[in-house]
Amino acid sequence: MDIRLPGPHARRTRRATVAGVALAGLLPLLAACGGTSSTDAALPGSAGEGPAAQKKDPKLAALLPQKVQDSGELAVAEGDDYPPLVSLGSDNKTLVGMEPELMRAIGQVLGVEVKFSKANFDSIIGGVQSRRYDLAIQAMLDKPERREHVTFVDYFKTSSAILVQEKNAETIGTLADLCGRTAAVENGTAQVDDVEKQAQKCEAAGEPAVEPLVFPDSIGCFQALSTGRADAFVGGTPTVAHQAKQSQGRLRQVGEPYRFLPYGILVNKQDEEMAEAVRQALQKLMDNGAYAEILKRWDVESGALDSATVNGGTPS
Repeated sequence: MDIRLPGPHARRTRRATVAGVALAGLLPLLAACGGTSSTDAALPGSAGEGPAAQKKDPKLAALLPQKVQDSGELAVAEGDDYPPLVSLGSDNKTLVGMEPELMRAIGQVLGVEVKFSKANFDSIIGGVQSRRYDLAIQAMLDKPERREHVTFVDYFKTSSAILVQEKNAETIGTLADLCGRTAAVENGTAQVDDVEKQAQKCEAAGEPAVEPLVFPDSIGCFQALSTGRADAFVGGTPTVAHQAKQSQGRLRQVGEPYRFLPYGILVNKQDEEMAEAVRQALQKLMDNGAYAEILKRWDVESGALDSATVNGGTPS
């Protein structure tokens, strides 16, 4: 489990705080990054009706743990600050995005109501292991070392990318270009390792190391980038592309995406039947078109998988 200690902003920065930062010319960008009510219109899937309600599959429902069947509820850990995969809606309470919509549809197939709990990214593996949560979905890469702790049901293919201010778009294009610069990364993510390894490479080449700025959430990362405290943000390509699009040219995705791996829904390693129930429910959504419809609503069709797999992540 590749967890790091929290960075300089260890306490959670709420959206109201981010949206209220008095920085001339940056307020629209920070609001877009924070997922406040002003961003609902900007999120591609936030308007209109979602896919049709899914019919319960009794055979799959019977694979769920008895306590889940009895309660009719599935406790799922999720973030709220990684648009377009997940963010808060206009009520500053309801989760919107590809991930919560997909998870609710899976719950319908399994005949249970999905109850989301807010969790920091670096706590969800432990939360699933300890059974604080039945499942977790939070843009976590299905990496071999993580499979030592949890099982993954893969639902989306993705990569990592670099986001910079427009003024740095000509001089930063790869991790190697970050030598002597600062890079914002979210605690517990694979990108923390990427930046730390690049720092070692910089020093080995006789260049100043890249300085990682580790934040507990992506809001801190985007704020640091927007204010110039960080020269770059290294994160998942879907949110990098989304933030670049919403910034009206102030931020740019640079270089080529790297390390293609799927995101996976986290399941306790002992719950093999639960993992199979989730996999088959996801496959049903793929087969009946609901999966494709959800991804299209959130403008992330490029991440569609051909089939639902368990622990299928192979680095490329």
